[in-house]
Amino acid sequence: MVKLDAVVVFCGGSQGTKPIYMQQAEKMGALLAQNNIKLIYGAGGKGLMGAVAKGAIENGGYVIGATIRSLYEMEKADLVETAIHKFEVWDEMSSRKISMTRQTDAICVLPGGLGTMDELFELLVLRQIGICNKPIVVVNIDGFYNPLITMLKEMVKMEFVKPHQIELLTVVDKVDDVLPTIRKELEEIEKGQK
Repeated sequence: MVKLDAVVVFCGGSQGTKPIYMQQAEKMGALLAQNNIKLIYGAGGKGLMGAVAKGAIENGGYVIGATIRSLYEMEKADLVETAIHKFEVWDEMSSRKISMTRQTDAICVLPGGLGTMDELFELLVLRQIGICNKPIVVVNIDGFYNPLITMLKEMVKMEFVKPHQIELLTVVDKVDDVLPTIRKELEEIEKGQK
């Protein structure tokens, strides 16, 4: 079995309109901790970010938070830096994302806003051009990502995106499927099948 040491979780700093988003984010953090997998996330103490960190911390997990200086100054009262094991503050978003992806084996994307979309698409492009060859798993909690999936299919139909490019990300419906999916994809990558 492929060793899985750390997973980046990108998600919203807000809680969204449905309680299931917070519940599943906390469960994602708990699952990582219970499997001795480090959580790397955006260091937020509110919303889904706070929930994923809480789930990991309460289950004895190792948590790395990474943010940027301008966000740190605005949100430091809400950050959970005292409860996490390693805290990183970067000057630029690009440096932050590079550091996070270098420390991880895979990326998990929960519901979120513009920052989450930025992270998802940048990593998808980096995977497309071969710079980041790590699994990207999108968790479509309660159909949150259905409009995005429809848009990606439309982009393929209109020939702006090639079919194999959207296959670089994997969509699952619940957080219980994230770790088995990542492990399977890491094995395929190791064998040169993906």
